[in-house]
Amino acid sequence: MKQLIYMIIISLTILAAHNSSLAALLDRGNGMIYDEEINITWLQNANLADRTMTWHEAVNWADTLVYNDYDDWRLPALCTADTCNNDEMLHMFSINEIHSAATGPFINIKPWLYWSGTAEDTNPDAAWRFNFKSGTSGTSSTELSRYAWAVRNGDTITPVAPEPLSTTLFLTGSLVMGTIGYRRHRVK
Repeated sequence: MKQLIYMIIISLTILAAHNSSLAALLDRGNGMIYDEEINITWLQNANLADRTMTWHEAVNWADTLVYNDYDDWRLPALCTADTCNNDEMLHMFSINEIHSAATGPFINIKPWLYWSGTAEDTNPDAAWRFNFKSGTSGTSSTELSRYAWAVRNGDTITPVAPEPLSTTLFLTGSLVMGTIGYRRHRVK
């Protein structure tokens, strides 16, 4: 009986570890990565523009970008208040652990400053920017040159009904077969 309990505990532990390791970043192909936690799609190339630009140029670049037939790109949001829960750039750095030294599924992340789509509230000549090397944010003059990384709201594919994970099916079948084998062995 103890062996059966141990088998069940081990199987449940494996299932829990497997489910908790599912990534929030999903490669949708064609140079787009979907972040399912915050429901936005990032360009896979963090420097698609292949240059730095002023804040107004960066905002215009993202607003007019047409990539894979999507024309609703923008610069990511960056919070300026302690209570904000919509900081897309900090989420990428802190939660997804993506930065210039650990790019994950992304390419071309520069270890420098990226413009956000957030203007400075008290100074019309400044906007917020984020450093993907150190994870820090602050404001800069909108006339300075920074990198731009475009995002869009939502996913780029139509969601489908999820299928059972093959690992879950394998472990469930193994548990059933192990239990049957254990009982046959015990009965003899």
